[in-house]
Amino acid sequence: MTSSQLLFLPAEVLLLIGEQLDRQSLYAAIQTSTLLYTTYTPLLWRTISLDDSSERQVYFKALQSRADHVHNLSIMTFLPSYYTLSFPRLSSLSLLNDYSFLCAPTFVQRNPTIKDLFIIDRQSLPTKDFWAAVYSEWLQPRSLTVQDVNVTERAASAFWKACSRFETLRLSFHAPSASLPKDLAFPQVTHLDLKLDHQRTEPFCAEEQLAFIKACPSLTSLCWSLDHFDSPMLQFQEALSQRTWTQLNDVELRGSTHLDTEMVTVMDSLPPLKRLVLSRCSFGPLTFSELKEHHFATLEVLNVVGCERFTSAMAMEVLSKCPRLQVFSCPHIQLKDLIQLPQDEQQQQPYTYQQRLRHLGTFISKGDTDPADWTIKAMERLSTFTHLEHLSLCPALLDPECHFQAQDQVHVTRNGLDVCLTNGMDRLSGLSKLSFFEFGDSSPRMGLEEAQWMAQSWKELKTVVGNFSETEDCSREEIAMLLKQHDVTHLTIQSNKQ
Repeated sequence: MTSSQLLFLPAEVLLLIGEQLDRQSLYAAIQTSTLLYTTYTPLLWRTISLDDSSERQVYFKALQSRADHVHNLSIMTFLPSYYTLSFPRLSSLSLLNDYSFLCAPTFVQRNPTIKDLFIIDRQSLPTKDFWAAVYSEWLQPRSLTVQDVNVTERAASAFWKACSRFETLRLSFHAPSASLPKDLAFPQVTHLDLKLDHQRTEPFCAEEQLAFIKACPSLTSLCWSLDHFDSPMLQFQEALSQRTWTQLNDVELRGSTHLDTEMVTVMDSLPPLKRLVLSRCSFGPLTFSELKEHHFATLEVLNVVGCERFTSAMAMEVLSKCPRLQVFSCPHIQLKDLIQLPQDEQQQQPYTYQQRLRHLGTFISKGDTDPADWTIKAMERLSTFTHLEHLSLCPALLDPECHFQAQDQVHVTRNGLDVCLTNGMDRLSGLSKLSFFEFGDSSPRMGLEEAQWMAQSWKELKTVVGNFSETEDCSREEIAMLLKQHDVTHLTIQSNKQ
């Protein structure tokens, strides 16, 4: 299409095209015609950052004259005059650095359309007036993210009251342990991500955190980090059995220390889950049995990479018996389990349910006595997951939280699948939707030929993670350049080999 033909497109189509362009391309476009200037100028002002960099400084009068175009605003400096502005379409506000909250209440009052608020600053001290203005002035607040923020004792009551207006809370902050009002409820909160500081003099103990969670009866999603806190799984199970959260279908637990006999009661009491993520948590056979009985039929996402006792046999049951599964990550699968089907499944098509699977992350571990041709058979088995968009063959390597040594395979971290063309990698050519591929550092024969094959065979590929091998004829930099020419980003990882 020529530039002149572009001008005859409907404004709605031009706008869709403009939303795919970067700022440099938009700047170039608005200089070509009056139509494109009118159409694309609002896009240039949709997201604005205010900081101390002269290259990114936005002049007050220019911003004031185009305030109706601004939807997302980030403030990373102290500019008092800018707090007097009103933005009629502002929906997202990020307060990210060194600035003063003395002016912020006025800004909050002037901009009641804000839905999403992000405050990320270790030194920030949001005032009582700031939180009171958020509570009373905003029309339909949606999400609040508070990270590394100090909530003072004087401001705490107003802070918790403001929290009650939001649907989504992501809280990682410092606050007095006695500040949570006993009679305050949070009926509008449907998504809660809670990570409280354990290093304070008076931290919220796990029971106090649970009391807060119980004050959110409309929860559909809960992410609870219990690092360095005693795990209140029995109390959590009791609240579940009392049907405190009848709509809960998404649970993420991190760093929960508990016994298998305690976790199994939680699995039994939870409503049917669509998403379950467990990191640095115990996971025994009793828990897995309840997971299978009560949640296999509804699970769409299961991530247990950080669970040491999640075995290869468990992983194979998940792949075979979860009809709705779309995302699955686990510590590892033994090569022999992947290619040798159980007796009761040999007469049917393996993994018939997994046409839905879009994301698979696992370390495929080889035994010392596994035949060489099993790697090719593993590639053939993986090729049956034809809807995969994301395939990671070493998910723990990029997750600093996951340092495991699986009980049923002592060679997991050393003896991985050697992925290369001579080992049957070409069997994966049918994964036409693959956009992300991670092979780690366990494939010494991955080189230029494999990089060329990936770029040519996987047309949707955007990212490759792993360490290619260098030769006298081709360096890693040249391989990265080859991938870049096909619009593929290459990321290396730090080797875990001793």
